Amino acid sequence: MIRNRKIEDIDIQLKDATIIIGSDVHIPFQDDKAVDAFIKRCSESGGASGKQVIILNGDVIDMFMLSRFTKGEGRNPMQEIEMCRDFLSRVRKAAPKADIYYVIGNHEQRLEKYVLTKAPELASLIEDVFSIIKVKDFDIKGCGSITINDNLYIKHGTLLGNKSGLSAIKEMENSYMSGASGHTHRLCKYIARKSGKKFFWLETGCLCDMNPDYMIFPNWQQGFAEIRIENGKAKKAEVIEIEDGEIL
Repeated sequence: MIRNRKIEDIDIQLKDATIIIGSDVHIPFQDDKAVDAFIKRCSESGGASGKQVIILNGDVIDMFMLSRFTKGEGRNPMQEIEMCRDFLSRVRKAAPKADIYYVIGNHEQRLEKYVLTKAPELASLIEDVFSIIKVKDFDIKGCGSITINDNLYIKHGTLLGNKSGLSAIKEMENSYMSGASGHTHRLCKYIARKSGKKFFWLETGCLCDMNPDYMIFPNWQQGFAEIRIENGKAKKAEVIEIEDGEIL
């Protein structure tokens, strides 16, 4: 995977906070009902004590026409970017006081990959994808990954298994700490105890259409994750399923 060197990984410290993590919206192939449910939860989470944090954990936008795969009908990149900005605006309006982060995913990286493959001589002229989307217009910070309190790692994810849980196991063992990732479009909470300490890893599902043209009956689940931080420690970590636009 090509990594945009302009996009930094960040570290944050949280004493008391509610963290909502959603990923894999794949605009313009989002499921509008699932998106509505996620945004509603973002709005409701602002009532909890402590800081409100929302993490958009990659593949928010699809960049369909820049894919290396065979393409059918789709929107051009600028149309996708405008739709992505509409989504970011809705999240910000739902949570006006939240700290919002946008973690880069492999679909956001399609822009840089496309330029490096098709016109490498122009690579130095291309801004990072967050600058092109203009996430700062919504007081959103773009980043490569997030480490919270030195013991909780949030990344889009790169490691795949063919069943829910297998990717979580791989990501946790590769990261050596608790955390959460998207990418698989599956929901899972994996818990392990090593050297006397408990660790967990969450797969955070998706908010996209469950019936893509390129796959029949995919093993995906719609949803997101929520983590509660108290006195600097993750006291509650769960995945939340969405079905037909309703939070279960």
